[in-house]
Amino acid sequence: MKKLITIIAIALFTLNATAQKVGHVDVQAIMVDLPSYKAASDELERFATEKKSELEMYYSLYQKAEEQFKIDAPSLSDEIKEQRYAELMEKGQNIQAKRGAFEQEVALKEQKLVDPIMASVKAAIAKVAKAGGYIYVFEQSTLMYYAEAESLNEKVKAESAK
Repeated sequence: MKKLITIIAIALFTLNATAQKVGHVDVQAIMVDLPSYKAASDELERFATEKKSELEMYYSLYQKAEEQFKIDAPSLSDEIKEQRYAELMEKGQNIQAKRGAFEQEVALKEQKLVDPIMASVKAAIAKVAKAGGYIYVFEQSTLMYYAEAESLNEKVKAESAK
């Protein structure tokens, strides 16, 4: 009797497991097609260009100071030459620090712009999955094989656009 119950339980589990729906999405492809992502991307590009221009201005000033130092160096005393050289090195280090700070600012801006869009896409995926009866929805870029799974990209795009 125990064997019969075990066999029935395994059979029911197997039937249940085969009836589960599995889907996949390409989140990057979905996001790229969203108007909100395009707007965020444009804003990020403007921000990054602004920061790059600012950094180039600092570097240009550094180069001018370096050229002036090379011109003035032969006529300067050793003490003043060392002082101006130290100032020049400090300017170079400041530029490197600014570059790092600017890169961090751009990364934070990107995160600030993209996180709400990603949350919206995840919510759309959950809504489409629940409505379609999907048990699992995988990110396509990490799957090696998914012939038995349905692509939910178009449904999620439509839901995200709402």
